[in-house]
Amino acid sequence: MKKALAFLLFLLFLLLAWLAWGWYKDTVVCCEEETEPPVAVQYGPLIFDCGTDGVITNDLWPDKKQEILAARIEGKKLLLVAPYFEGEEASQGIARAQKVKALFTELTPEDIVVEARPVGDCEATRENMLHELRYKWVTRNDDVIELYDRTAILYRYDSDQEIVTPAVDAFSKEIAEFLQETGDKIQLTGHTDSDGEDDYNMELGLLRANEYKDHLMSLGVPEAQIEVSSKGESEPTVPNDTPENKQRNRRVTVQIIE
Repeated sequence: MKKALAFLLFLLFLLLAWLAWGWYKDTVVCCEEETEPPVAVQYGPLIFDCGTDGVITNDLWPDKKQEILAARIEGKKLLLVAPYFEGEEASQGIARAQKVKALFTELTPEDIVVEARPVGDCEATRENMLHELRYKWVTRNDDVIELYDRTAILYRYDSDQEIVTPAVDAFSKEIAEFLQETGDKIQLTGHTDSDGEDDYNMELGLLRANEYKDHLMSLGVPEAQIEVSSKGESEPTVPNDTPENKQRNRRVTVQIIE
């Protein structure tokens, strides 16, 4: 009797062991979670080497460059605004822009202007289009200075009258047509040089902004799309140490805000 009971217990042990092995084999050995292969990161036509500041292009760059060149507007210059990343100086952004400038052999050096702008981490932004490089065809002459996100219209000394030239007229008509087509709003900010008292310059800056507002309205821009303000002499673009620099600071800046 004891032998029969021992034999049955042995058979039960074998059965349990077989069932346990089957469970282990089905749930652990053969069904371990598969890891997906890493997804290859796709970069745009141009990126910057974060270690050397070099410019890296791929087979997409020729088409992108032709797209930029095809958008050229007669009389305008190509503005290249390159990034400088966390922990860097603006000069490093300018150096990057100069390297991109060298890729446009179809243009003369005078046809290209360069600037820099702050951006976040270099590695984290590599997947962004052109690695945060910005470009735009802009007006640059003695009376209109167009930046990437705003434009400066220069004004006469101690006056609320802009310097009227064909270049100013052409830009004013262009921005007026753009605003009427898009319905965007703009901010007009009046600025002065450092001559005169602060209060006077603040008032003069506002007079200049309102004068240019009237100019745009005469070209068909609704008043509701235009906001005005003044910074007086508080935000010079260059030091007020020469007559030429003072001329550059007597301006109204035009910036799209919506």
